[in-house]
Amino acid sequence: MSDLTAPAQTIHRHRTAMVRHDLSQPVALLVRHGLIVPGVRVFDYGCGQGDDLRILGASGIEAAGWDPHFLPDAPQTPAAVVNLGFVLNVIEDPAERRKALTKAWALTERVLSVATMIVGQVAIGGLRPHGDGYLTSRGTFQKYFQHAELHTLITHSLGTNVVAVAPGIFFVFRLPEDEQEFLLNKRAGRRASTAAYRAPREPRLRPAVRPDLTERIPLALSEIAAFIRRRGRLPQADELHPHVLHELGTQSVSLARAVQVCLDRTISPKEVEAAAVFRQEDLLVHHALGLLNRSPSANRPSPAMMRDIRTHFGNQKELTVQATQYLHELADEDRVRAAMHKAAEVGLGVLDHRDRLIVDGERAEDLPGVLRCYFGCATFLSGDPDGPFLLRIDPGRRRVTMWPMPDLKAAFPVTEHSVRVDLRRQEVSVREDVRRLLRKSEVLGLSTRSRQRRVEVAYRVEHELPNNAVFEKVIPAPLSR
Repeated sequence: MSDLTAPAQTIHRHRTAMVRHDLSQPVALLVRHGLIVPGVRVFDYGCGQGDDLRILGASGIEAAGWDPHFLPDAPQTPAAVVNLGFVLNVIEDPAERRKALTKAWALTERVLSVATMIVGQVAIGGLRPHGDGYLTSRGTFQKYFQHAELHTLITHSLGTNVVAVAPGIFFVFRLPEDEQEFLLNKRAGRRASTAAYRAPREPRLRPAVRPDLTERIPLALSEIAAFIRRRGRLPQADELHPHVLHELGTQSVSLARAVQVCLDRTISPKEVEAAAVFRQEDLLVHHALGLLNRSPSANRPSPAMMRDIRTHFGNQKELTVQATQYLHELADEDRVRAAMHKAAEVGLGVLDHRDRLIVDGERAEDLPGVLRCYFGCATFLSGDPDGPFLLRIDPGRRRVTMWPMPDLKAAFPVTEHSVRVDLRRQEVSVREDVRRLLRKSEVLGLSTRSRQRRVEVAYRVEHELPNNAVFEKVIPAPLSR
């Protein structure tokens, strides 16, 4: 019997396959983190009705899959990226779950994504217990994992390190170098994006007989500028995409000349300096988290990371010295609180009535390094929530709490559950936690004269709420029988 083939009794695994018109959460995360790009082959193990495959294929990604019900005859072929999305939770036999996991890993050349349903995501009141999970009214089985339970299952089954990407979602890398490169890019946040950077071209003083160099190698200049903004240093030839080198070769332009033109016309000295500062802090936070969490791959940086380290720190020993200083600050509650107050003063977040910092998750990478490190420790255990979220840093209790906020456009957005990370106990818990955000304008950094701010003040006055209250707890209405 195939490892995902449903037994002939009352459990119908194929009925759990949903029809979707957008990417599933684990595949979307693979795309967002740059692990699925054109030229990378993807295999979806337990692909259901193949929605992810269709969407990826329409976007130019080579994607294939296998499913015991919908694509039972499809070949199971190795791929750089393998997705095992929401498969383990529909298998009622624990031994069969491990078998499915090891089969997916055997197909993985670079990175495996494992995702399951976890405790606290959906109500289980009307479900009937069955084994270590529940039977639904549709005759399907669901196992709701604890986040730490899934972590243990993967590490014990595969005998390798894993990276938490979101609650209930882990990435497993073949090579420690790839894991380190991923963690560094992930902790760098949005700085890898080039969309916000546009520098005007200098006007030509006189007409040229042939097109200006900026017009002859636009792709190369764009890619070189993006590399400098991302890593804060100049690129080597082997770090650029082959199509960039092809363009330079076609136009008979050396890489050194292209870099100089980029520095003269495309990217300003201030941008280069700022990029170097950002990359130094990215490396410090990344290395500090590796030391703190004793990551097995921490001492195996990729070749590109080693070049970053030599450029910005001279050598790995100096990076370790400075990263250790970061960790000392992390253990010093007074330093953490000072950084929190500084972040609040510059408008990166707000302090609540218990002196805890509330921050928009989209702006977490702009926090001072010690707070980024604090938040990084939490997401190392839990992964990042999917979509918009708020986070709260509580150094007194050594906790980080995250609230997914699906509708931040509302005047008073409501969250239904929270992800709490206890750094002392190394525990992650997802719980029902219905709250209304009262100070959206301050948390999101909106104008102090905005209409939203006036509405919030009026609401707090009308309901006799403290002026510094950030959330209002909401008691859900009882379910009708």
